[in-house]
Amino acid sequence: MKKAVCFGLCVVSFAAASGCRAAKQDYVARGNKQFAAAEYEEASLNYRKAIQSDGAYGEAYYGLGLTSIKLNDGRRAYEALRRAEELLPQNVDAKEKFADVCLSFYLADASHPQKLYSQIKELSDELLAENGKSYEGLMLKGYLASTDRKPKEAIQFFRQALQVDQSNAGVVTELVHVLILDGEVQEGERLAMDLIVRQKTPYGPIYDLLYGFYLSANRFSEAENVLETKVDNNPRNADYILQLARHYNGRRQTAEMNGALQRLLDDPKDFPQARLWVGDFYLGLRDYTAAIGHYQEGFRSSRQAKEKVVYRKRNVVALLSAGKKDEALRLAEQVLTENPKDEGVILLHAGILLDSGKREMADIAAGEFRTVVSQHPDDALLRLQLARAYRLGGDLEAARSQLLEAINKKGDLTSARYELAEITLAQQPAEALHQANEILKVRPGDRRARLLRTSGLIGTGDGVSARAALAQLIQESPKDEEPQLQLGLLALAEHNYALAIDILSKHRGGGDTRVFAGLAIAYLNRNEVDASYEILGEGLKKSPGSPALLEQVADIEALTGQYDLAIAQFQQLLSRAPKSITLRRHLAEVYGRMGDRANEITYYQQAHELAPNDVTEALNLAGALTRAGRTTEARTVYQSLVKAHPENAPVLNNAAFFMADTSGDLDEALRLAQNALGKIPGHPGFSDTIGYIYLKKGMLDSAIQTFTNLTRKYPAYASFHYHLGLALYVKGEKDSAKKELEAALADHPSAPDKLRIRNLLDEIS
Repeated sequence: MKKAVCFGLCVVSFAAASGCRAAKQDYVARGNKQFAAAEYEEASLNYRKAIQSDGAYGEAYYGLGLTSIKLNDGRRAYEALRRAEELLPQNVDAKEKFADVCLSFYLADASHPQKLYSQIKELSDELLAENGKSYEGLMLKGYLASTDRKPKEAIQFFRQALQVDQSNAGVVTELVHVLILDGEVQEGERLAMDLIVRQKTPYGPIYDLLYGFYLSANRFSEAENVLETKVDNNPRNADYILQLARHYNGRRQTAEMNGALQRLLDDPKDFPQARLWVGDFYLGLRDYTAAIGHYQEGFRSSRQAKEKVVYRKRNVVALLSAGKKDEALRLAEQVLTENPKDEGVILLHAGILLDSGKREMADIAAGEFRTVVSQHPDDALLRLQLARAYRLGGDLEAARSQLLEAINKKGDLTSARYELAEITLAQQPAEALHQANEILKVRPGDRRARLLRTSGLIGTGDGVSARAALAQLIQESPKDEEPQLQLGLLALAEHNYALAIDILSKHRGGGDTRVFAGLAIAYLNRNEVDASYEILGEGLKKSPGSPALLEQVADIEALTGQYDLAIAQFQQLLSRAPKSITLRRHLAEVYGRMGDRANEITYYQQAHELAPNDVTEALNLAGALTRAGRTTEARTVYQSLVKAHPENAPVLNNAAFFMADTSGDLDEALRLAQNALGKIPGHPGFSDTIGYIYLKKGMLDSAIQTFTNLTRKYPAYASFHYHLGLALYVKGEKDSAKKELEAALADHPSAPDKLRIRNLLDEIS
């Protein structure tokens, strides 16, 4: 019984093997028939099916390799023929075809990979071992000698190869090239002219080689004759006719150039796209009028809808190049209306809107870029364009998100890193600093990235590093104003207002809005309100409607108690940039100064919703909720932040202060605050929080010592004097407390602190 089972299994196995053999042979036979009929896609499919049936079937790999060559699929041809050569060692044609593919890759790569060199050498040795007069073996040796810069060896091998087979124009061309390099110019010319004049070869590279040689030797007439012969021997090749026209243009032979182009225009049968090619020719010459004329004529004469779209798109490009932006936009809008799903048209129209720089066009451009990005989500360059549209419209969070996606998909997209650094500089300087550093890893001397880095250092409070980097930039380029200007902004960040005014005033003539905004802040902090208004007026004359300067005007109005004017100004700016988080933050701050907690929370909530992952916006909202007495909601926000960002020092610090200020767990608050200070040692705000927790815990000596150290190191900070005065008052040292509280009032405290200080002074009195 067991024997019968075994016999049966053997029969089945034999039948299956026979079936597989028949199937793979059928697939190859079918593939061979399709290959002969030039049905290469179908042939490739059948060869691959044969390989699936038998992974070691050499004939299938051989057929797949030949088919892949026909389909211009070099990688597949290489792998298939490599495997065929292994499986069919006696198949000389497979070996030769594999060698041809290796040579193509080898010559196409300027580095001439050693692996390919070794493969070609091995194959040529094998071919010559089997047949000392192997054309393929000799030819391969010639190319290797040529790339090894051994011209005499190369010449010998090529000559021997051509004695066997003279039909390969490429080998003749390479021999001509090596002969000329080796000084055998007459022999090289003779071979080239034989190929060109007697054989009338259609092989373009031989003409180009001789043309380039004649040009370099100032033999212009002969160079021209070569190109004319190239056209005569290839009368239906438009590229060669255009090459001749470019030659005539370079030699200022206008009549001959026009004649060559007319040859294309007069033969619509052989050159149906002549108008497009000639238009492109003139576009390359920056003769936009001629280019537009040919595109328009091509549009009128074309009967195919797809061709008409191509002519219209080229016309838009030519109009833009000619500076006719309004006309280009109108035509692009018309083409888009007629072809609403054409991605090329959509991108062209969106690009024009983006390049206009008009904020009112941003939403339309963003919508169009979004349409194309949705179809190509992995295209980093499209995401960069979408980010630029968002940035133009003031939606910086959306721009930031797209830029991060673009960088994630294409890490070397430096332009995206520049954009990201610039839009995060004001609110997230650490991110800007990171992006600048990433650029500098690849481009250490990049000036733009170095300046972004110094701006990031200023924004993150690292004045020492910023000053050193700016000094280096100034030393390298003493006439460069940007590093000098940044020194003024650094002085402003360090509250050295006199120095900031001195430096920035030297740059008022340039019209940079940062100069006027910075000067306005400096004057305002010196209580010179009129001077602040005056400098902003000067800036607005140079940059009318500048959002940055108008924001500064509104800020001053808010600081001077002109709340209605400030709100109106910010609302007007918000109507122009409806996605702006910064403007919402400004409005929240104004309402906060007014004591209007409901509106303060509303605008902080809107900012948080626009940037749900932005820690700063969440902290602002939590602070507003706290001031409104909505401690339960604020506690929820802080708890979520600490859970989501356990390593974020500002989150830990603010949560700790909130807990201390709202009768929370003081031990937990102290742990969080100390953790924050551990992450950024010496941070004055974090030390102040720890001192405040000491005060709440009744550790008065520790609190007083902490606040005393802070007031000595930062004498102009009102909150530190206030907290020291409060601790001294609680300890019973009323005279010392009064002195600190009066110092706090002199340093312009925030409105809430100012009220608390006055109340405490009244209590002491």
